[in-house]
Amino acid sequence: MAPQSRDPTHLRQYFEYLAGSTLFMHALKTRSDLDVNLLAFGDDPGLAKDASHLKPLATKNPGLVPESLKGALSEYSLQRHRKRNVARSEKQTIAKALGLHATPLTAQSLAATGIIKVVIRDRSDDTSFKWGTLLVDRGNEDLVDSGNTALSVPVDESWYVIEPDESIIFIDSNGLVSLAVLRGRCSQRPDLLTYVNDRKGVRPTHGGELIQFGWNAGPRHARVFGLVNNLTNKRLSMTARQQKDSRALGILALSWNLLVASLPAEVSTSCIEAIDGAGLPSMTIKGDSSDSGYTLDLPNGPLCFSTAERAPSEGYMSQNYESPIHTDQLYAPYAMNWVTLHSIVDPDQCQLHGDRSSGGNYVDVSLRVVVKCATDTVMSMQPKFKHGTTLAREGVCRQGTAINFSRHIKKAFDEAIAIEGDVKAMVTQLAEEKK
Repeated sequence: MAPQSRDPTHLRQYFEYLAGSTLFMHALKTRSDLDVNLLAFGDDPGLAKDASHLKPLATKNPGLVPESLKGALSEYSLQRHRKRNVARSEKQTIAKALGLHATPLTAQSLAATGIIKVVIRDRSDDTSFKWGTLLVDRGNEDLVDSGNTALSVPVDESWYVIEPDESIIFIDSNGLVSLAVLRGRCSQRPDLLTYVNDRKGVRPTHGGELIQFGWNAGPRHARVFGLVNNLTNKRLSMTARQQKDSRALGILALSWNLLVASLPAEVSTSCIEAIDGAGLPSMTIKGDSSDSGYTLDLPNGPLCFSTAERAPSEGYMSQNYESPIHTDQLYAPYAMNWVTLHSIVDPDQCQLHGDRSSGGNYVDVSLRVVVKCATDTVMSMQPKFKHGTTLAREGVCRQGTAINFSRHIKKAFDEAIAIEGDVKAMVTQLAEEKK
């Protein structure tokens, strides 16, 4: 708390000092944040700790405030108030456009909207599709190097191919959701897709990146629960690192809230129950031990969702990622992802002709389903069953975000908390410790 003073002479000197400070008056004029340095009284702490304290201090002592400061401070407060109102309205607009405050609908309720199909389909127990086998779309067999084994999909007419404009939910004969694919959930706010896809310093056709954020279990040979450190550029300042981490934190929080609001309630509810049961902390970054709130640094100004829910502990951002047939062991029944971009950026390099396709499609092998990749697609899947992605052609850019619930990360967390005892204390220590 800034020191208080009831001495009129001292207050007058403080106000006159601020009025004569070029830096302070410029900050008022440009509507900048007033930090403690700007509010300082020379080499001493200021009599106001922030802008919200300075305004009432000046209002209560109008006769002591120079007219130049009085007018500038009044205009500053008015414009800041208007700015907050604009930001509040914009956040409400985003929440409404994306349905972030809506109660998730069940699969049958989504089907009742008339734009989403529900199909009953059970998984196959076919064991001929081996783990590690490459996947390739029919017509794209030229992408398979000589000597590699690949499965061309769809294998036959029993397979289901989800077209780029098709929203569909598969449920099994017991009524459980197996796979959900919903298109265009961010169609009213394409600017958000542009923001999410703005990967500075990354070439659109750069191949095979899957970057983890949040908490992890460390390398395989030395399992230790802690925060991911994926910024390897040692020349980055701490401020630049925090800005990059904060951006990723915001993008993954937006992704999580969109996914939970959009996907069938059966999916969202079961994952939230698994998260609560696991006890893992929410996603955070170095220097920030909070468990809620995020910022989207949009072109028209940053929007701070100060009380909004953050993503769970483990998230990913991908570009042109491909994977052969595999399975993943999760502590939740589903994983979720949001395809934010699928674009042919170089038609000449892509060489689409005949029955060729761009590739990069998700394949649920045991369900016998191929999901054609398309911009703005939210999905939930069951990774404990065999799945993968088809090989993609060059000249194609695919980007997305994903929320996962890896069992080995939970195991590392359980082992760490058995030693530390207090989750909050451990999270605070890990988030605040220096590299």
